[in-house]
This record gives sequence, C-alpha cells and structure tokens, in this order.
Amino acid sequence: MGIISILFSVTGFHRPEAWAKKPIPGSPRRRSLTNGNSDSSDLASSNSSFEEETAITKVLRSVDPSFLDDSPGGVNALTRKGTMAITICSCIGFHALRLILRDAFFRSASSANALLKRKVAEHYLLSAIHAFGCSYFSLRKLCSKRWNSPVGSEAMLCFSLGYSSYTLLALRGQLLSDPLWALNELGNFVKIWSCLRAQGVAWIVPLLFSAEIPTAFLDILRMLAENGTSPSSLIWRFFLGAFTTSFVAVKAIALPATLGGFIMQADSYPELHQPAFLPAKLAILARAFLNYLWLSIMARHWVPTRHLHPEGEYLISRRDERLPRLREITPSMGHLVQHIRKAYNPMSLLFFSVLQGCYFVGPAAIPAILYALARIPKYRMAAGSALATLGVLAVWPMHMERPYRTGGTAIASFLQRWLRERLLRYFSFKAIFEEPLQKDRRYMLAVMPHGVIPFASTCLSIALEKEGFVPNSIGADILFQIPLLRQLCRFGGLVPATPQSIKRALAWPYPNNVTFIVPGGIAEIFLMRPDLEQVFIKSRKGFVKLALQAGVDIVPVYGLGHTQLFSMLDKSSALGSFLMRMSRRLKVSLPLSYGRLGMPLVPYSKPIAALVGKPIRVEQAYENPSEELVNEVHAQFVAELQRIFQKHKGVVPGYENKQLYLEDEAVPPLKKDALATDVLFPSNLPRSRL
Repeated sequence: MGIISILFSVTGFHRPEAWAKKPIPGSPRRRSLTNGNSDSSDLASSNSSFEEETAITKVLRSVDPSFLDDSPGGVNALTRKGTMAITICSCIGFHALRLILRDAFFRSASSANALLKRKVAEHYLLSAIHAFGCSYFSLRKLCSKRWNSPVGSEAMLCFSLGYSSYTLLALRGQLLSDPLWALNELGNFVKIWSCLRAQGVAWIVPLLFSAEIPTAFLDILRMLAENGTSPSSLIWRFFLGAFTTSFVAVKAIALPATLGGFIMQADSYPELHQPAFLPAKLAILARAFLNYLWLSIMARHWVPTRHLHPEGEYLISRRDERLPRLREITPSMGHLVQHIRKAYNPMSLLFFSVLQGCYFVGPAAIPAILYALARIPKYRMAAGSALATLGVLAVWPMHMERPYRTGGTAIASFLQRWLRERLLRYFSFKAIFEEPLQKDRRYMLAVMPHGVIPFASTCLSIALEKEGFVPNSIGADILFQIPLLRQLCRFGGLVPATPQSIKRALAWPYPNNVTFIVPGGIAEIFLMRPDLEQVFIKSRKGFVKLALQAGVDIVPVYGLGHTQLFSMLDKSSALGSFLMRMSRRLKVSLPLSYGRLGMPLVPYSKPIAALVGKPIRVEQAYENPSEELVNEVHAQFVAELQRIFQKHKGVVPGYENKQLYLEDEAVPPLKKDALATDVLFPSNLPRSRL
C-alpha cells in the first residue's frame, strides 16, 4: 500500500498534502476553470464553506445526527452509518419500483421463456430510468449557473447509489460468472459511496454523471432488441450511431481528459485529494480501463451486447432461438391504463393497507409501548393510553354465540357495501355454480387452496350476499386474539375455528345457512408454486366429520387464481424456513410472501374465480359417524374437487395448462426459471458476453 501511495504521489494522482493545506473553512478561495476568467473562478469555487445544507442532509440530521460528518467543512458529507442508511432506503425504493413495473407491464407472462424475458426487461427498464435520470440531471446542471451547488447533486447520488446497490444485489449470481460487469458495477458503487462521504465535491457530480449519457442510448437499443427490432432498421442504426458517438466522445475523450485535468491540479482542487475521495478516483480509473476495453470490443463486432440475448449470444440470432417479444407478454396501452387505474386505486390500496396494519400493528405496538413506559417519561401518558386501548379491544365481547348480520347503522351498511364492491372489482371476480344453493338447506362450502389469504372465499361470500344469504366464514382462532384485527374479522363475518364455534355456525338457519371453511390451512400455503396447483386434502377429514355430525351438505369450492395473488419467498432460504416453522407453531400465516409494492398482505390485482361444485348431500345428522362413512364422503369430495378444476380451469388466464396435485402425489421439479420469478431477488439472469 505504501508503494502505491508513493506512486500516486509521484504521478500527481493522489496528493494528501494538498488536502492538508486546504484553506480554513470560511476563508475565501478562488480558482479558475478557464485561464484568467474571474467569473468562471467564482462559479467553480467549491469550498465547502459556501455549501448550504441540502434537504437530505436536514432530514438525516433530524433522524440521527451521527449520520453526518461534523468535522470542519463537512457540511453535506455523510458518515459510514449515514451512507449505509441511504443505501438501504434507496435500494428498497428501487425494488418497489421494480415491482410496480412488473405488475404494470409484464403481468401476462406465464411460460418459462416469457418469465425470463420479463426479468431481463425489468432490469432494462430500471437501467433506463437510472440512465435517463442521470443524463437529464447532468445536462441540466452543467448548463445552469449553479452547477457547483450541492443542491440536487446529493439527491442524485442517493438515487444512483440505490440503483447500483440493488443491481449488485439482484444480479449477484453474475458477480463471479461475469467479472468485467462485476468490476464495472462495483466501481460505480464505490464511486458514489465515496462521493457521499467526501467534503466539497458536489461540483464534480454532474461531470461524473455525464458518463450515463451513452448508457441511455444503450438502454434504448436494449429495449429495441427485446421488442424484436431488426438491426438493419433505420431507428436501430440511428440509436446505434448515437450510442457509439456519445460513448467515444464522453467516456473515451471528454470525461477522462476533464477529470484528469482537475485531479492533476492539486493546489486548485485539494478536495479531490482528500482520503475519502481516493476510492472514487480508483473506481474512476478502473471504469476508464473498462471503457477502453469495451470500445475495442465494439470496434471488432459493432454490436453492443450487454445482456442483449439471454443465452449470451450476439444480437443477431436465428429466429427460432429468440425469446418471445415483449409485446407478446405486455398489454396494450388502453388495457394498461385501465389496469393501472383499477390496481392502483388509492382506496383499494388503503383498504389492504388497513388490513395489513391491523395484522401487524397490534402485536408490534406492544413492545414499543412497554419500552416507552419504561424508558421515555415524556411519552408515558400516551403509551399508557395506547396500552389501555389495546387491552379494551382485546377483551371487548364479539358475541360469537349469535349469527352475524350485515347492515346495522346506515354508515356501517354503506361502508360494508362499498368495501365489498371494491373487492370484487379489484380481483375481477367470477363465480361459477354447478348447482344453485337452496335456502331450505344448510351448506358447508370447503374452499381450496388456502393461498396466503383465501380471497376467493371472501369474494364468493359477497356474491352470495347479493342472493340473500349471509354466510359465515371460519378463520384462524389466533386472529381473534389480536386487538383491532379481531374487530375487523368480526366486521367481515368471520367465526373462530374452534369445534364449538363451527358446530354453532353450521346449525344456523337461513340466511346464515352457508358456512365457509378452508380445510388446507397453514400447511397448504407452503405448497404454493407458480407452475402448478397443489392442495392439502388427503389427510384433512375433520371438516367432513363435522358436516356429517351437523347434517349439512358439503360443497367443494376451488379458488382459481389464489396462487398468483402473491409472490413467495424462497422457502429453502434461512428466512423462509424460519417463517415457515413459526407459522406452523403459531397456527397463523406469517409473511412468507409479498404482493403489490412488496407488501406482505397487499395482493396483486389479478383475476380470481370460485368454482362451486355439486353439493354432496347429507340427508341426516350422524352423532358419531363411522370411519368408513367419513372416508366415503371424503373421497367424493376429492373427486368432485378435481372434476371442477379440470372442467373450469381455463376461466382464469394462465391456468389452462396447469395440473392439480394432491399433497401425497409426486410433482415435477420446479424449473429454474420459474423459481427465479418466485424469489425476492432472482439471481439467475442471463450472462453477459462483456
């Protein structure tokens, strides 16, 4: 390391003594970007004493002052802790953006090739958003009179840091298989990290981000290639020429010459020689080497091929080897606008956010309240009031002994109708009945599969209410132990899954003569796969026995579309395995999945259908039904469930070729591509030739 430092000092690449001799903060300092031009000297002055605090700096200071560097001159410089916090937050933001893009543009991808194309296109779109944002910022800043101001520069650094860190995390599988790409992305990450930690370098940020101008043209070429545009077309040749010209002009000539000139003038620009900026200079040097290497590859092949083809081939390939075009898996503009208006309706998201809040806020608030009572005196009164409120809600009587009735006050009745209509429209719900339900008989509707949340059961219950029924729904007993959530469950007509409550619900006459139950339970959640359907039913016979004892008809119901409302975490990972064990132990679904915006309980807006089979008649009540009778009725239930699935599975798009398996049947192994779309951060994206 000492030899490298001496070499840098001799060459003038890094001179720490220039930084040690920097002017005292607050004293004027002038330097010239153009020979003898005093106006340019004033414009280029980047002494940190002239920097004002940015909005991001003010927010970080209010959150935790230790996020900021308090040394003299470190107005907007961050500490390691602050830079790490920015990295995490911006990385999460880019993942949320990716989920929004996926749901808006690529929801119809179903085959393995289409799913792979979707992943590639998602990262292309993220890269394009980053490149165009940086290019716009750089050009706008360089053309303004305050291009040396930190305002905007720090925000763009945080934005770019999020993209770089998320790209490294999402494509971590390529770090070893594609060393040149890994070196380039790591260099970009180190450069941005170093700029955030250095003092008084905001003026150089627009110059650094000018390197993204060629990347913006490259991203256009990528998307043209993904859409099947011919390399011989005029638009392709235009953007190829724009990319090549900007690459040579910016990355090969202008940027290295300009930055090199600044770095070599140590006395005029001492901030470029501070220790915190040395990693950025090394990263710039490494990326400059890669730029010249890629320039030589382009000169030999004349085709920019970074992830342009998933097999690592060059862009021009045989037609039968190409993946589906993006327009084959993306909706038309009219359907896209309609989908976004429905899926991202603020009131729909508000409803699911309230559901998620009730599920998590109650349990999570108790430790925070206890901590405030013990350690924060000024919040003790508020914490005590909150704890008392949660206690009252936890013991407030729910009147489970009497049937659930809709309506109540005019406001409650209106709110119930409004929420239910919103839910039906959100899922484009369909109900298919093999036989209509009769008002003079009692029914147990057994819904499968469970899914993360059995929304098909909820939507079917709403549909039956329009016909005069007021169904009962059986929910996990622990849901009625959580404050706020227990009130919401009862508001929706749920009954705790205890033998006494189920028997009482099955005995109620019309309009409460329909009871929903989900026999698969928590175990069925862990069978969810994106490529097939699997139910946990062979060993679930308790619901059949309860129906025989109550003398009610059993109706098989298949919730088609449950498995596409959420994306599952990788159950083989440490986190997935832990959550799976805890779910089974607590007998409640923990967030093994995520939906819209990456939220655990906010589902995607995708169509679902309830396939209601023919009722299995039970003409009399059996006080103690025999095992043979239970097995016979159970076999009829399984056969009817399989029949209605095979008959109506084409109702929901994407299910036409799916097969239904029982839990004890051998299922085909999950394909690698399908698994990659089922985990939070796919790591098997195509390998680059560069």
